[in-house]
Amino acid sequence: MKTTLKTSAFAWKSCALISGISVLFILICGSLSFSVLRAQYTLELKQYGNIAGAVLSEYPDAEQTLLDALQDSHYSHLDEGFSILEKYGYQENLLVTDAPFYHSALVSFFSLLAIFLAAYLILTGLVFFTFFKNRQKQESRLHETLECFLADNYSMLAKEAAFKPVFSESFTDTLFKLGHKLKTKTQTLAEERDHTKTLVTDISHQLKTPVSALKNCLTMCMEADSETERTDFLERCNGQMSRLENLVTELVNVSRLETSMITLTQEKVLLSDVLTDAVTAVYEKTLPKNITIELLDPDGENDSHTLLFLDRHWTTEAIANLLDNAVKYSPADSTVTLRLHRFYSHISLEIEDEGIGISKEEVNRIFKRFYRGNHPTVKQTEGSGVGLYLARRILEEQGGTISVKSTVSRGSIFIIHLPLPESV
Repeated sequence: MKTTLKTSAFAWKSCALISGISVLFILICGSLSFSVLRAQYTLELKQYGNIAGAVLSEYPDAEQTLLDALQDSHYSHLDEGFSILEKYGYQENLLVTDAPFYHSALVSFFSLLAIFLAAYLILTGLVFFTFFKNRQKQESRLHETLECFLADNYSMLAKEAAFKPVFSESFTDTLFKLGHKLKTKTQTLAEERDHTKTLVTDISHQLKTPVSALKNCLTMCMEADSETERTDFLERCNGQMSRLENLVTELVNVSRLETSMITLTQEKVLLSDVLTDAVTAVYEKTLPKNITIELLDPDGENDSHTLLFLDRHWTTEAIANLLDNAVKYSPADSTVTLRLHRFYSHISLEIEDEGIGISKEEVNRIFKRFYRGNHPTVKQTEGSGVGLYLARRILEEQGGTISVKSTVSRGSIFIIHLPLPESV
């Protein structure tokens, strides 16, 4: 629909019609007045001709006297003339309507004027009635549209082309823009409401297991018969508390990231610093299984010293989550390999493990929030299912990507692409 700064076509037509009728009425009145004056002028000429003919036929010698009287601009014989005319009913103060020559013309003039005035008023009334009737329909249409918007009913937006303008095309266009914006916000609020419900459900489910385990450990601890048993159950409680603490921390991070409470502050950092921080974060977990973390640079260009524009803390968190999974699901005495490849616009980081791998059916699900695989090792290993989800969100928020290639029982390769600064 065109956006124009004009009133509705009907309003313009109404104004034009009223103006046209008014001009026509004025022209008709002027024409009638001119016709009346012309008719009276003709009658007066006939009257003067008749008088002059009658006088000169009877008194030919009075022609010069008559001419002098007609040309006398001082009206020297006016008093004598009125005294004579008064004898025949023609007085100086005689009303125009009483004059026989004017009476019939004025009657005709006012009759026609009354007819045209009545027609003008009727036409003007019809125009105003139609105008206000149309305005009432437009107000009703506007009220109906706004009521639909208030009821979250936006079905009329699909029929925008067939919708009749309300007041003006510009106003109607703005009204539909408002409708589309309200529809978008309503859908967004509905999605956020569903998302919040799902999040609360997921968090409740995730917290239920460690809380129940902690409760059971405490109960057993209180019912222990010996100090040795009590100490054993207290250690188990401590383990469940650590698990619960880690889970709460991850859940808080997920919630804060999804509600934009976490702001990623990007700055220039060396990739080597980020990798060092990530490896340090998981180093202690590699010791019990004697797992080695290796950094390879196949291109031989020392790519680990590349300067990137990233949030150091959260990027480290994302890579550490990937390393943590690699260590968690890899066998003892294996190796986790990090490979770097530099391209024109980005740098690629591959994290390869020798673990249990991921089935083809689960490759597209592992980055979902709280998703955990069906492999027996996964079920026996502690975890919340938010590590990969957080890693993907953190990397994508900074313009990066993450993907995976995997073979069951042979390991997985997680591939991270991080954008290079334009100035690098």
